[in-house]
Amino acid sequence: MGIRERASEVPLTTEEIQAATAHLEKRGICVASLQRTMRIGWNRAADLIEHIKGRNALPAVARNR
Repeated sequence: MGIRERASEVPLTTEEIQAATAHLEKRGICVASLQRTMRIGWNRAADLIEHIKGRNALPAVARNR
């Protein structure tokens, strides 16, 4: 699995946002599932979910990262 920095350091790309949006529509909000599917780091997956669905949609453990 690839490891990437947080979005604040490495901006989210349009392709990542589109892929994550499609994944979230099919499978719902799960940071680990998005991480595995996109082969990205856990924090990057949480950043994508936060960008797409908002901070309140994140699981509690992801809000405290």
